[in-house]
Parts: sequence; C-alpha cells; structure tokens
Amino acid sequence: MDGDQGGSLNGRGNPDLGDFLRTRRARLDPEQVGITPGPRRRAEGLRRREVAELAGVSPDYYTRLEQGRHRTASAAVLDALARALRISGEDRAYLYNLAQVVDPYLPEVISEPVDADHPLRGMVENFGSTPAVLCGPFSEILAANDAATFLWDTDFMVLPPEERNSVHFMVTSPAARALYDDAWEQAATEIIGRLRAEIALRPHSSRGRALVARLERQSELFRAVWKRHDVAPCAQGVRTLRHRIAGTIRMRDEALTIPASPDHFFYLMVPADGAFASAFQARG
Repeated sequence: MDGDQGGSLNGRGNPDLGDFLRTRRARLDPEQVGITPGPRRRAEGLRRREVAELAGVSPDYYTRLEQGRHRTASAAVLDALARALRISGEDRAYLYNLAQVVDPYLPEVISEPVDADHPLRGMVENFGSTPAVLCGPFSEILAANDAATFLWDTDFMVLPPEERNSVHFMVTSPAARALYDDAWEQAATEIIGRLRAEIALRPHSSRGRALVARLERQSELFRAVWKRHDVAPCAQGVRTLRHRIAGTIRMRDEALTIPASPDHFFYLMVPADGAFASAFQARG
C-alpha cells in the first residue's frame, strides 16, 4: 500500500509531515502495539520498520515519508498510519491536514473569514461580568468586554494590530504571566497547541505563517513548544489565577463556537466563585 500513493512532486517534500510522524512514533511504547521490546532497543518508541509493518507499507516508503521526502500520501496510507501510531481525534485531523488530504471519516471543515466589524463584535458586551473575548482566525482578538479588560489587566483593542492576538498575548505579555502565575507555562502550551491545529487547516495562509514567524522570534517557549507538534483542543476546566486586584480567583475556561461563522468563537472565563465578580463590581 505505497508506491506512488503520494510521492514528492517536482522535488518538493513535506518535512512537517515527516516531523509529526517521527514525534508520534517516538511516543508509542512497543508494548502498546503488542511488540516485545527486546534487550537491544536503545531508542524510545517504535522503530520505523515496526511502524511500516503495522501500517502495511514498505519500510523504505515509510522512511521516505518520515524523512519528509514525500509531499503527501493517500487517504488509505494515512488511515493505516493513524491506526498504527494510535493517532486519533484532533491529532488525526492534524495529520490529514499536514498531508493536505481530506479525511474521509471526518466532516470537511469549510470556513469563510468574517470582517472585524461583523455584528458579532457587539455581542461580547452581553456577557456582562463574565470576561468574554471574540476571537477570529488564528486567535486574533476582535472584541473584548469590560470584564475581560479587568481580568487580563489589558485593553486589547488599543494594542497594535500585530499584538491583538490571544497567543501573542499569552506568550509575550507580563500581564498574562502574572495572572496565570505557576500555571502560565501549561496555559501557554495549550493555546499554542490550538494554534497548531488551526494553522494545519490553512497551511498556505500568509497570515498564519507570518504569525508563527513573529512568535518564534519573540518567545523562547513558543519556539520550544512549536517544534513538538503538540495539538490541543480549546481548554475547558477551572483555573486558579492570581489577579492583581481580586487576589486568588477561580475561573472556568469555556469556548462558544458560532455555527454560522465557524472561523470565530467566544472565549469566556466564567467565575467559579464570587471573588472575581466582587472585585469587578467594586472597581473604581
């Protein structure tokens, strides 16, 4: 199941696809797939030959894929590799997007950009004392309510356009680092993982490439996390934060998708206790 199932065209390969396969091969223990490691296994994870056997492709073909020498592969090969490497969920979608192949088992994602002056921008104020941010493609910030400004100690809408971005704010802003305190690195890693998934949906976007290049220049953490090819869904759960005015507060991450505008969503931080609401209402 290999041969010309997506070879390199005009000498162009796909190093990102190769890197992703290699990182997932290294994470999989032989015992997980019924292989006895043996005494001479020096490196972690599966060997290339073992992945090839599990996927039903030739070792030479898989090696070329992992070396980035093929631009893509067929849907059948990708499906076999996903099963062999135990890749599922958003990681599976990311694999198909790297190869620029539509996964026959997942609905096609179709999205159209919405201008920054879309009526959705006015809806953020309806969330009242719940911090709300309207995010667009690549986590750009299109609008934020007063509660969000108070929580993140930042008026996003007066920032320069290139800084009006959730990922940029999280990985570069001292205000974000102070608010998230000991949980900052984990929270930043999660939002970088969400960007990785979105970039894969638009691999040829000049806006996306420019954002990644800028963040790689500005953030050591971003450079390190980006190289790992980690993919993350929108975070949901309660975080303990250290607010400059409200002190220790507990907030629950929520993301509200917009079916009529799939490139956009509302990111909310819902108070899990009364500490934030009290401080917000008492602000001068």
